[in-house]
Amino acid sequence: MSATIVIIDDDAGISKAFALILSEKYEVQAAANGTDGLNLLQKIEPDLVLLDIGLPDMDGLEVLKRIKQATPDTVVIMVTAYQEIRTVVDAVKLGAYDYLVKPVDGRGLQVTVANALENRTLKNRLHILQESERKRHGTMFTGTSRAMREITEIVDKVAHSIDTPVLITGETGSGKGVLARQIHFASPAAEGPFITVNCGAIAGELVESELFGYGRGAFTGARAGGRMGRFEEAAGGTLFLDEIGVMTPAAQTKLLSILEDRCFYRVGGNKKIKVTARIIAATNLDLEKAVAAGTFRQDLFFRLNVISIALPPLRERPEDIIPIFEQFITLFNKKTGKQFTSVSPEAKNLLLTYDWPGNVRELRNIMERISLLENGGEILPHHLPFARTGSPAQSQPPVPAPNTLDYENATKRIIEQALQQTNGNITQAARTLDMAPHKLRYRMKKLKITGDPKIPATNN
Repeated sequence: MSATIVIIDDDAGISKAFALILSEKYEVQAAANGTDGLNLLQKIEPDLVLLDIGLPDMDGLEVLKRIKQATPDTVVIMVTAYQEIRTVVDAVKLGAYDYLVKPVDGRGLQVTVANALENRTLKNRLHILQESERKRHGTMFTGTSRAMREITEIVDKVAHSIDTPVLITGETGSGKGVLARQIHFASPAAEGPFITVNCGAIAGELVESELFGYGRGAFTGARAGGRMGRFEEAAGGTLFLDEIGVMTPAAQTKLLSILEDRCFYRVGGNKKIKVTARIIAATNLDLEKAVAAGTFRQDLFFRLNVISIALPPLRERPEDIIPIFEQFITLFNKKTGKQFTSVSPEAKNLLLTYDWPGNVRELRNIMERISLLENGGEILPHHLPFARTGSPAQSQPPVPAPNTLDYENATKRIIEQALQQTNGNITQAARTLDMAPHKLRYRMKKLKITGDPKIPATNN
């Protein structure tokens, strides 16, 4: 479908000339004054408006202001009989895409209009992608555990404080990158880019140039015109510094300076550049121990640790395992077109009692593997790669009927039954449940389960 263009100009000759030039590719309509133009826009909602600044009934800038208030996505190109810088600047501030000075060259008109409409199309596509990303990441951390409810509350509170850095800590695979994206898409920076830098994957001597860019001739082999760094690429959005615990001392010093005054210089450059990106850092290291060992700056740690979010490993929040797994089922159903409908009670049992050394990432990878190798339907124990043929998976106590117990109580019942079957022998019960004895003791302590199979667990 061709784009619709409205010309608002009191010069009938110019309107006809513009229409003649543009009508081969676009649908064109015209109005002779601001009032008629605004009325026409209410009826047809055009893609682009060519707006004369000097109209007989009202100022062209006032018409522009009203257009942008009613339909902010409408592209407006101003047309003026003379180039007055102040008027042009005011028009751009009000949202004009560009301006043309009369007499307008036909070829120049075509190019400007085509570029403006292409820019509008790209923005619309970007908006659709951003909405899709926001929806996808906005629900990934929905969990029933107390820890995840608390984290969700923190995200809601800090998302809008874009000048305040956030430090996310947690084991590998626990979802630090996903949480960083969730913060980004819940913040005013959501319309901007989300740039990820893995500090552990960049050679130490290249970290500074990667983050801050470099000026012309900064070092041997540098591009003639220099290079923009990740901080500049993330302008107006979020810069996610993953594995920040392994950042070089020199880069740590420069990052601290940036956090303090929100400005930096490119490597070898002398122009001060203002930081407009939100900074989120993440690490699987204990930064306090790194500070004590002298490998991480204490002042940088304090500056990053203003807002700290600790992601617990998946094994410490078993009540989240099934809900997250079901989200991955929905995700891969959409990706593959297959229909995995449910998880069998026996498969849930295995998911709940597995130790999850790879955390949420491992859970996602398992569902991705299932989606590629299986045809759909119910997910069964043999679909899970950690289930062993003829192992305790077949002799484990049955999981309670679905919807009759929450997952915490279900896990408690499973462990109690395993202890009863082994007469209270924790080592044998752990073997039955296919988990390490120390992990079983941890679960028993958390769920207030006694070691005596004759004494039932408390319900509080």
